Amino acid sequence: MAAKRAQFHLDDPFFVQYLLMMRDTFTGHFGTTFAGADIGEQLKLRIPVTLRLALLSYFFEWLCGLLFGIYAGFRRNGIVDRLLLLATLLILAIPSLVSTFTAQYVFGVKLKWLPVSGILDGFPTSYLLPAMVIGVLGFAGLGRLTRTSVVETVNADFVKTARSKGLSEGRILWRHILPNALLPVITYLGLDLAGMFAGAIITESIFNLPGLGQFLFQSIQMKEGGVVVILTTLAFVSFIVINLLVDVLYGVVDPRVRA
Repeated sequence: MAAKRAQFHLDDPFFVQYLLMMRDTFTGHFGTTFAGADIGEQLKLRIPVTLRLALLSYFFEWLCGLLFGIYAGFRRNGIVDRLLLLATLLILAIPSLVSTFTAQYVFGVKLKWLPVSGILDGFPTSYLLPAMVIGVLGFAGLGRLTRTSVVETVNADFVKTARSKGLSEGRILWRHILPNALLPVITYLGLDLAGMFAGAIITESIFNLPGLGQFLFQSIQMKEGGVVVILTTLAFVSFIVINLLVDVLYGVVDPRVRA
């Protein structure tokens, strides 16, 4: 016990432990777990898994959320609009754990359409079911946000002016409505990243995907404080970088920000 406490600097003051941890993190020396496993090697194996899951989830979420949100907002009170509001309300009302276990049981166990767990079937087969679960949960919020933003923009004065000039509906949608309506959606990108990582913790554990989310969950169970701090620090840094890129993209889309 004394040797372990000395190895992990547990006898040092908290502030010293923190500075040593930050130094090792930003120099790429992540140390080992209490069991002796190299944390850096674990990250190399697990980061690609989480990235594949996140990218596939983003694809489902943004493809469905943007398409249905834009169409429902542009054709307000139509059948697609009413179905979108009803579907997203039901999705948001169901706890994520219930949705995850239900999807795993129905599509994996009963219907056998997709693998129940693990990554033995490779990409994208092994990732489709968990990615769809995360994507559908994210689609509900994104779809409603996009729909509301489009509805507000459709009723703006500059859109009415464009129609009075005789511009086609397609030109009005692509040149006037979407560049303004998608600004709040772009801001949603940064917040969505945090939700995606939080969802990965649950989803990777349930579907037995060896990614960062499962690593964090197991580390909490094993009381691996050093691993938990490193993973949350990496998530925090990634969150800042993504938000910075979103701010830059916001300026590209909206000239008023650049001015």
